[in-house]
Amino acid sequence: MRKVLLAAGLLAMGGCATAPEAGAPRETLRTVVESLGQEAARLSPGTDLALAVTDLRTGESASFAGATPHISASSAKVFWVAAALRQHDVETVAPLAEKVFRTSDNEASGEVIDRVGGPDAINVYLQGLGLRNTALTKWNYGKPRWATNSPRVMQNDNYFCAEDMVSFLARLDRRELLTPEPTARLLGWMELTPREGCGGWLGTRLPASARASLQHKGGWLPPGCCSDDARYNVLNAVGLVTLPDGGRYAVAILASRGPDWPKQAFVVERASCVLYRHLSKQPALDCGDALAKAGGPAPVVLEPGAPVPDYDCE
Repeated sequence: MRKVLLAAGLLAMGGCATAPEAGAPRETLRTVVESLGQEAARLSPGTDLALAVTDLRTGESASFAGATPHISASSAKVFWVAAALRQHDVETVAPLAEKVFRTSDNEASGEVIDRVGGPDAINVYLQGLGLRNTALTKWNYGKPRWATNSPRVMQNDNYFCAEDMVSFLARLDRRELLTPEPTARLLGWMELTPREGCGGWLGTRLPASARASLQHKGGWLPPGCCSDDARYNVLNAVGLVTLPDGGRYAVAILASRGPDWPKQAFVVERASCVLYRHLSKQPALDCGDALAKAGGPAPVVLEPGAPVPDYDCE
């Protein structure tokens, strides 16, 4: 595992997306999202952030770098399982899908791709949905699989953008992509995922009820996992969140390239909570506001020659 130079020193913060003061005008979803984008640059210098969200009650949407392609890591598996359900009955897909969502099993994911007809068929499905900044380029688990029709916007990496994912999730929630039974099963499989922590960043700072009902898929390529930390260090969180009034919203928070993994994780966890706080109209909800004002988690500083911490998820 290669060594990583991680940021040192606490950051001076200003302009954080903290809880509004009593009586202050209510922010719009757009201003909340823009504030989170600006805050991320201060909390986790070097992190490349994209964020998109749609309130499914009203259709209100907002994004920050939402059309920018990001390496998708395992979050793209939601697309692939949906594509398989278009072609096969639920019971045929279920044994693989349960592994995909419960443990993010890469070999089972490869079998899902094969059930659809291979990477090219996955891309035809994605293009048919109008997801123009999303593609499967390769998947080598179990056996090599290469697409001939990927635009290769991210060279040999699979990619998506936050707006494409939120559009997909919103249509899934509206039962526009699949008939009722496979839709229900896919949403159920999306509850097999971690509720917090590694792979569960979307839920870490949410209230217990929202965390328990969360339907999501994380994606991660942590420090030391891949050939180039400056290109990867991917930490994605995408999903559907249920609000206290029964309403829901679709969200995608994509982060990569940050040299300090815990700080980058805090950015994603906090962004998820701040969006929930805004959409649920719960201004008193603590989203790590004091920690954000202090600059986020203390930087991880490695001594020369020290091994990189194991950030992989099991």
